[in-house]
Amino acid sequence: MNSKALLAAILAAVGGIAMLFLYMQRFEDEASGGVPTSVLIATQDIPLGTAVTEAMLGQRDLPRSYVEDRHIPAGEAQRVIGVRITSGVRAGESLLWSDLATSSDQSRDLSSLVRSGQRAISVRADAAASFGGLVRPGDRVDVLLTLERSTQDPVTVPLLQNQLVLAAGQDTGAVQRAGQGAAQRGSAISQVTLSASVEQAQLLAFAGQRGRLTLILRNPDDIEILEGLPETSTADIIEPERRQRVQRARTTTPAPAATPIPTRMISAPR
Repeated sequence: MNSKALLAAILAAVGGIAMLFLYMQRFEDEASGGVPTSVLIATQDIPLGTAVTEAMLGQRDLPRSYVEDRHIPAGEAQRVIGVRITSGVRAGESLLWSDLATSSDQSRDLSSLVRSGQRAISVRADAAASFGGLVRPGDRVDVLLTLERSTQDPVTVPLLQNQLVLAAGQDTGAVQRAGQGAAQRGSAISQVTLSASVEQAQLLAFAGQRGRLTLILRNPDDIEILEGLPETSTADIIEPERRQRVQRARTTTPAPAATPIPTRMISAPR
């Protein structure tokens, strides 16, 4: 009987130790945030409108509980290569699905595309303002305002520059079924939704009540803000010297790309 009781006591002690070990391991996993999960990060500064390349991508392990739906798993690197960035990403920061102009998500709610601190505002867009339906989410535009002053002399004002297009009509950049995307791009667009700060949104709302807004499309690699742009009035059309001044205006040279910093890189799966 003593030997059986001793054996039972040993088995109970071993079981207790095993249970304690499992409990401690589970407690440690919960305290640390869970099993590490690899997500994509930027290995260098990625400016606005830049297309993602393999050299720009790295990976970092995050506890599972800290990984959000916005994080891009390291195994999805191939899906983001070639996609343009809608807002600047600094070296070492996580690359998020919401940072991409277009992603492979089947749905893209407009609210999820608005970055923290920014707002979405829609401006009225006729066929000319939407470039015949060819403007796309992720494009960048400048906004001009044409209105009449108290003297009844119309003037065009450079209102805002380098504004991100979040949506064109109901198109938010989600993946479309075969033929659906082309049909939607060819249809009429009644409004274009822009990303703006609160102050910029106020300016757009007020300007839209005072005159006509016109969008001018930028090259996606051109993010420079031009300072001191003059207004355009009737005199710029009538007076030859002013017309020549506008004609001679030089184009600006794009800013050089940021220099990469040494970091651990990954190779996208083939």
